[in-house]
Amino acid sequence: MFTNFSAVQINRLAQPLSEAPLGRSASVAAAAERFERLLAARIGADRAPKAVKSILTAPGFETAEGRLVAEIDACEAAAAPPAAPEQAHEPTTTAEPQSAATAEPIVEAIPAAPSAPRRRRDADIEAKARQGELPPPPDFSAATHARFRAKLAALVELVGKADATGLRAIPINPVSSSPKALARYRDLAVLAIEAREGRA
Repeated sequence: MFTNFSAVQINRLAQPLSEAPLGRSASVAAAAERFERLLAARIGADRAPKAVKSILTAPGFETAEGRLVAEIDACEAAAAPPAAPEQAHEPTTTAEPQSAATAEPIVEAIPAAPSAPRRRRDADIEAKARQGELPPPPDFSAATHARFRAKLAALVELVGKADATGLRAIPINPVSSSPKALARYRDLAVLAIEAREGRA
């Protein structure tokens, strides 16, 4: 396979996909083969070959990292929706024998959806931010967030200083899950800091 990267660079791309440290590959071909195998385990064997080609022919290493993160994010996003139809079927089956109480089971079924607790938690954090309570920073311990940890650290430092102006000055392009989480954390922190200043 044609690639713009050395075996060492391909191994750096592959490392976030493996929990164990990766040893050196004997050749570019061996590194590319291992990268494809690890990526296939993460996003599926059907998507991996095309994704690997796109990533390994990127014009630069940062572009390749960005494409890798985008592929993983797209796979995670695609995996999430199937839960919704299952939840939609539950109220329907409940509603058939007891049509008069249709509204009740639907309302009760919503909290069972995976996204409902998250929505409640997000709303709770936002409500607290409006009262001046600083939001908790997002959890970036997963390997896919590795390249955004430095920016998160910068945000956390500015939040600790209650520097709303400095927080607003940090550019964030919310194109995938990591920067979206950063943007939300930054915006909620600004909201909380301004609420405190308003009370003062």
